[in-house]
Amino acid sequence: MQQRSIPNLVFDSALDQGSSALDALRARLLVAYDGACAMSGCKVSAVLRPVLIDSQGPAEPHNALLLRADLQILFQAGLLTIDAMTLEVLVAPELRDSEYGALAGRRLRQPSRLSLRPDRHLLAAHHRFFQLERPMSDMLAVQRPLLRQMLSVQSWVNSIAFSPDQQWLATGSWDGMVRLWRLPDGQLQRVISGNIGEINAVSFSADGRLIAAAGRQHGARVWRVSDGELLFHLGDEQRSGAFFSVAFQPHGNVIATGGWEPVVGIWNAADGRLSHSLSGHEGVINSVAFSPDGKLLLSAGHDRVARLWQTQSWSLMRTMQFHSDAVFSVAFSSDGQLAASAGGDGMIVVWRVSDGHPLQIMATPSGACFSLAFSPDNRYLASAHFGRIARIWKVQDGTLSWELSGHNESVTAVAFAPGGDVLASGSFDSTVRIWSYQ
Repeated sequence: MQQRSIPNLVFDSALDQGSSALDALRARLLVAYDGACAMSGCKVSAVLRPVLIDSQGPAEPHNALLLRADLQILFQAGLLTIDAMTLEVLVAPELRDSEYGALAGRRLRQPSRLSLRPDRHLLAAHHRFFQLERPMSDMLAVQRPLLRQMLSVQSWVNSIAFSPDQQWLATGSWDGMVRLWRLPDGQLQRVISGNIGEINAVSFSADGRLIAAAGRQHGARVWRVSDGELLFHLGDEQRSGAFFSVAFQPHGNVIATGGWEPVVGIWNAADGRLSHSLSGHEGVINSVAFSPDGKLLLSAGHDRVARLWQTQSWSLMRTMQFHSDAVFSVAFSSDGQLAASAGGDGMIVVWRVSDGHPLQIMATPSGACFSLAFSPDNRYLASAHFGRIARIWKVQDGTLSWELSGHNESVTAVAFAPGGDVLASGSFDSTVRIWSYQ
């Protein structure tokens, strides 16, 4: 059996929490679970023990399971886990031919009282560590993404975007500058002074002729790419607060923004006039994204809720809620069938757009996730993390394909090139790294 590194992070022995607290927790769990093991159903109370899902968390029922003593050990070692969506028991390959293999697929028993049930976010985090510890194949290691290029931006990078024709890469940074880099040689071609404070987001129009940037002061601006000429301003230049996101509608004539005010702004892309204000959010709006056909708009922010809007009437279709902290990024797949959200809780959720059902939940150990991007073929989802890491996940099953290390500070932005074989990552280390991942 391979040496496992997980226990030091998440699965250390619950005995360190203090015997008195665990004794009290055990008494509560025996009542909550009707004296039966949550996995096996065993009702021999003498062998039942509380196990903390997050060993650094409180000794409370929402962070605990009642398990048979041997299953407690295996759970803490990361050899047994729970699918947070289906609540089915998953068994590591090392145990599949043992007596424990019969546990695979069993549904976790839960207390009848909702307040005593295990927290699904914690279960998802345990499940993610379980998946990360699965050995990678030799082929996967060989195919690890390669660093092709590194751009020195000379200021903390907040946002990046490829032009539709893949001729340009735009960066927005803390010094208030929008920089346009020529591809594929990565030469800096133009620096545009935003005059709107720190640049929080950049976006190209569908034809690649315009670029918009959202700033921390006085709204957003739109320029012509060919010569950098300012065309118009979005918002009141004197009174608008911070804008955190901006997006052009594909196959349409509007621009969406999200910012300090709890409304999504919809602006005419020809002259910058405000045409609609979409109300419903209860706090800062951090991210807006259009579906590829332009018929849907997704928005999310500090109220922890993603809202899906229909653009023909600008009416709310549905809300999608799972996150326990602010949502920092939302994205659509290129076929428009999936959406993803991520935020301060470190959770990444892949949603089915047709009904808002969560299909995959990826819990990460690297803190907040600031940015998401689907690959053009919809096979992968990239994420940017506070912990100096960018990750690439398989969309189909939510498993981690690669971790991209090398940035010296938080990774704040990720973007796939339209051609499909290149990923860019931006960071507070003032660089953009361009990777080949196929």
